[in-house]
Amino acid sequence: MQAFSLFSGPHIVTIILTYLIIAAILFWVSNQSNEIKKNAEVSIGVLLITHYFMQFLHAVSFDLSWQEIIPLHMCDFSKLAIGLYLLGYDRRLFHCALFWGTIPASMALLTPALTYGYPDPEYINFYYGHGLILLGVGMPVFVLKERPQFADFIFVVKVTLAMTAIIFILNHLLGEGANFWYLKDKPNGDTIINLFPSAPFHILGLIPAAIFAFYLTYLPYQLKDKISGS
Repeated sequence: MQAFSLFSGPHIVTIILTYLIIAAILFWVSNQSNEIKKNAEVSIGVLLITHYFMQFLHAVSFDLSWQEIIPLHMCDFSKLAIGLYLLGYDRRLFHCALFWGTIPASMALLTPALTYGYPDPEYINFYYGHGLILLGVGMPVFVLKERPQFADFIFVVKVTLAMTAIIFILNHLLGEGANFWYLKDKPNGDTIINLFPSAPFHILGLIPAAIFAFYLTYLPYQLKDKISGS
């Protein structure tokens, strides 16, 4: 199996195809009847929840550490949150998924921590799962015309900081193979986290970077409000 190479031809094609497929689905659904839109919501929600609970099979199939059986990565939480929201649960779940999923999932697509490239099954599953998160978040944003307020940004930051403390403790309790949210160590491969100090001091850059990413997600709405004077 060919080793993964960042921004190689297959990697660039995968990124482009992922975003094109997401855009095409969202464009098609947005021009359908309310009944079809609702069916699409539920269908995507089911796919997200199913993929979330298939983490056990993925960890076994891809020979990952036993700790990876537990879906505790930020993208896992985003996947669960947007899946539940599309199935009719609380609107706060949309806010969490929007901030947890938009830039983090996009960064994962651009700089994945993968060992092998296409057509390795883990590579395909990685892009399917993260692409599904962006599709799920795109449904309320582009089809249902949902949006966050600044108070929602603050709410998600507070929730994330509280969860960061919990995940940090869990990483150490679960042992060597646990590195959820990359709080214990930097991920393998070339990612933006490599610009931060060596572990464990990389957290000093990681947390502000995450909050800044959340703010960048909210920024278009803030600019729109200022332009419209609302």
